[in-house]
Amino acid sequence: MVAATEDPRLHRALELLGGSIDPEIEQSFSSLEERILAQALENVERAEWRLREIQRLVGERDGVLA
Repeated sequence: MVAATEDPRLHRALELLGGSIDPEIEQSFSSLEERILAQALENVERAEWRLREIQRLVGERDGVLA
């Protein structure tokens, strides 16, 4: 769990991340802002991978998301 912050914007950004940052990201970046952005990017990459896997498993359906 990430230490609490007094800045309401950073606090809200942490909430949007689910309140935690991967330990590897914690160690790799010095500022909280960098950690938040790196974790957000990691989350997007994971979501894209999961979407590709789901599409592979169930097949792409035309118009399903339209």
